Amino acid sequence: METKAVRAKTDESKTYLSALENLIKENYNSAAFPNVSFPRDDWAKLSEKGVMLSMIQKEFGGRYSHEELCDIIETIAKYNLPLAMYTMIVTALFMRNVTKYGSEELKREVLTRFSSEPLVGGFGLTEPSCGSNMARMKTTFEEKEDGYLLQGEKHWQAFSGTADWWVVAAKNSKNSKDFGYFVVKRSEGWNLVEEYDALGLKAIDYGRSKIDAFVPKYRRLNVTYEGLTGAVDMLCGSRLSMCAMASGFISRVYAETKERTKTRNMGNGVLFDVGYVKYKLKLLAANKTITKALFVYLKYKTDFRAVLLDHFFEAQAIKVLATDKMLESALNYQQLCGGEGYRRDSPSNNAAYALLDSRVYTIFDGTNDLLSQQLAEFCVKESKDGNVVKFLSEFEKTKNGISHINFDLSVLNNNDTQEERVMNGQIISRIFGLQCLEEALEATEKHFEYGDFRNAVLFLNADIKKTIAETEVLKNNCLVCMY
Repeated sequence: METKAVRAKTDESKTYLSALENLIKENYNSAAFPNVSFPRDDWAKLSEKGVMLSMIQKEFGGRYSHEELCDIIETIAKYNLPLAMYTMIVTALFMRNVTKYGSEELKREVLTRFSSEPLVGGFGLTEPSCGSNMARMKTTFEEKEDGYLLQGEKHWQAFSGTADWWVVAAKNSKNSKDFGYFVVKRSEGWNLVEEYDALGLKAIDYGRSKIDAFVPKYRRLNVTYEGLTGAVDMLCGSRLSMCAMASGFISRVYAETKERTKTRNMGNGVLFDVGYVKYKLKLLAANKTITKALFVYLKYKTDFRAVLLDHFFEAQAIKVLATDKMLESALNYQQLCGGEGYRRDSPSNNAAYALLDSRVYTIFDGTNDLLSQQLAEFCVKESKDGNVVKFLSEFEKTKNGISHINFDLSVLNNNDTQEERVMNGQIISRIFGLQCLEEALEATEKHFEYGDFRNAVLFLNADIKKTIAETEVLKNNCLVCMY
C-alpha cells in the first residue's frame, strides 16, 4: 500500500517536473526559440528551476533522482532537442561522473557550486588524432608531488569554448596502458584554439582545445578499472540516455507530421488521404512506440547513480536503435513536408531543424556502425561457441524479444568479417527493442496500446528482414573497382 510519505514525495516530484516543463514549453520551444548558442541567462533560469539537481547528491543541495533525470531529458527533447543534449551532457556526462567517482573534497568543491550556480560542465575525451580508438589518445598526465600536469588536445567536445569545468581523460606519460580522469577548471588551462561550425545542435558550441593545466591530487577521479574500462562506464550513461531524447523528440515529430498531413491540401483532399502517406505515419508511430519502450527500460531497469558496466549491452543497443529511429523519423518528417520541409524557419513546420539536429546522433558518442560491431562481438564472446542465435534465445535481455521473430536468424552466427558483425549488431539491437516492447506492454503502468505494440513489432521485424537481405550483397563481390 502506498504510504503518505511516498505519496507526498511523488506529488512533490510531479510538481517539480511540471514547473520545469512549463518553463521550457513557454520559453524554449525550438519552433520559436532562436537557433543559436544557448544563452547563459536562460541556463540560469533553468538552473533556478533545478534542471541539474537530479544528478547532485542531497547533501550537496541536489535531488539525486535517476527517474527524474530520465523524465527531464525526455521532456526537454519534446520541445527542444539541442537543449536536451545540452542538459544530458552537463548531468549524465559531467556531474554523474563527479558524483560517482569524485572524492568528498572534490564533490564539495564542484557539486555545491553546480547546485546553486548556473555552471556548465563538459567531458573531454575525443582527440583529433585518434578518432574512435581512444587507446591512441595523446593527452597525457604526469604525476607531481602535489598534483598532476595535464597536457594535450581535445576536439568535438560540447561546450568547447564555454564550459566552466571539465572531466578530462588522459594517458599516463610513463605508462601508455594507464588512463586517468581529472576534473579541470577552464581557467586552469583549457583553451579553445579553433571553433567548429556544426550543421546542427546550434545551442552547443564545438571546437578544438589545447590543455596545459595543473590540478591538485584530489581532482583525480577514483576510477580503478584497467585500461579504458572507466571511459566505457562513463559513456554508458550518455548512450543509455539517447532513448530519453529519442522518445521525446519522436513523439513531437509524429504529432507535427500528422498535423501537417491533415492540413496540407492536395486536389480535393489532403495529404493524409494518400495511402503511402498513412504507411509513413505508421512508421513514425512505430518509432514513437519503440523509443518509448526503450525509455521505459532506461527509467526502471537502469540507474545513472550506479556503475553502468553491467548495462554495456543495453547501452550499445539503445544508442544504435534509438538514434537510428531519430534520424529515420526526421527524414520522413521532412519528406512529408515537401519543399517547405527543406526551408529553415518555415512557418508550417520544423522539419529542417529536426533533421539537422538529429543527424549527428548516429555519429557522435560512438558511430552506430562501430557500436553495432561491438554488440555482435559481445554476443559472440558471451556465446562461448559462436552460436549467437542460441545465446540470444537464452540471454535474459533478448530471449523474450527473439520469440517475436518467426523466420531464420542463422545469419547471426556468421561473424567472420567486420561487415558481417556490423550488420548483425544492427539486427541484435532490434531484437533488444522487441524485448523492451514486450516488457513495457506488460508493465503495470500503461505506456501504449496493444495496437501500437503490434505495429512496432511488425516494423522491427521488417528492419531485421531488410538487414538479412542486405547481407546477401556481402557474398557477391562483383564490383571490380573495389579490388
